[in-house]
Amino acid sequence: MMAKYYSLRNLRFLVREVFQAAEITKYPHFSHLDHETLEMVFDSAVQIADTIAYPSAEGMDREQAEFENGNVTVHPAVEKYMKAMGESGLLGAAGSLEMGGSQLPVMSQTAVGFVLTAANNSITMFTGLTAGAANLIASFGSQALKDAYLPNMYAGKWQGTMCLTEPQAGSSLHYITSSATPQEDGSYKIKGHKIYISAGDHQFADNIVHLYLARIDGAPAGTKGISLFVVPKKRLENGQFVDNDVKTIGIFHKMGQKGTPAIH
Repeated sequence: MMAKYYSLRNLRFLVREVFQAAEITKYPHFSHLDHETLEMVFDSAVQIADTIAYPSAEGMDREQAEFENGNVTVHPAVEKYMKAMGESGLLGAAGSLEMGGSQLPVMSQTAVGFVLTAANNSITMFTGLTAGAANLIASFGSQALKDAYLPNMYAGKWQGTMCLTEPQAGSSLHYITSSATPQEDGSYKIKGHKIYISAGDHQFADNIVHLYLARIDGAPAGTKGISLFVVPKKRLENGQFVDNDVKTIGIFHKMGQKGTPAIH
């Protein structure tokens, strides 16, 4: 039976005939791909959508994420979905091969996102935010940050987020008050309160990697003085992961994305 939430026939026609996606494989950056590989990408996305994302959509809408005793609990399907997306290489679709990604063209990434988001908009928030955070680290982070975070994020083991909004500032970043104090070892001590952090905490991630906007002590006022920091829930210290003083104090429930917690 054909799925009700997408037309694979139409999607294949667009990608194959209209946009001729396979033509991109002649370029060195995509030389590891061929027509068959791109077709397999579709097959993987459809399988995950049909077996995990779509069947859990109603359940995630009925069973909202919950917060109790400092812990955030989300629907069990999130664990299966994160694992499947990591193992299939779809979570790291945009990532380089060297860092554990699949190095797929944007055309394929967009088609995959269309199918999965149509299947279950709540569940795709978890991987979408992880992929976005990982891709930002890949583009602008140091090699040390890439080595430390990208493999586990692309594998679906670590959750990624973006931390922008603050209670007193809303979405007007000009007024954020989160501060970053330089430390002797080159790191920064971050102090602040962020809200509306989608997928910002849950029981199925071994670590939560927050990309956090803050102002370094002495930096100019306004948006020009804002810097971006990687703030993990757990930091590596002497070969062990230890608490990094990142606390969840509550969650907001979203309209239309009840399965995705918005934490603060």
